[in-house]
Amino acid sequence: MPKNRVPTETWRKNIRPLIWKRDKQKCTHCHILVNLTECHIDHIQSGKYANNGLKNLRTLCRRCHVLRLDSNHRGMIAKALLDKIIPPNWRKYVWSD
Repeated sequence: MPKNRVPTETWRKNIRPLIWKRDKQKCTHCHILVNLTECHIDHIQSGKYANNGLKNLRTLCRRCHVLRLDSNHRGMIAKALLDKIIPPNWRKYVWSD
């Protein structure tokens, strides 16, 4: 059964700003300030059983989002390396909840 996705407009205009403000405009992992336009809204529980409930969402900076131990994030590694967001020895910085 396919997941129910929030309409893009609702996500951008309502959910992203709400989570970002709730998290005090900071990455919840490293605590640096992040712009609304640059922050990543992460699903704490991702995959098949994930949902868009506010308790399941958090603000992360790009670096922390890429380095989070989650198989759904593998596709972000190559681009983050190219953009020098993460170092070549990135594996030692991977984190999980």
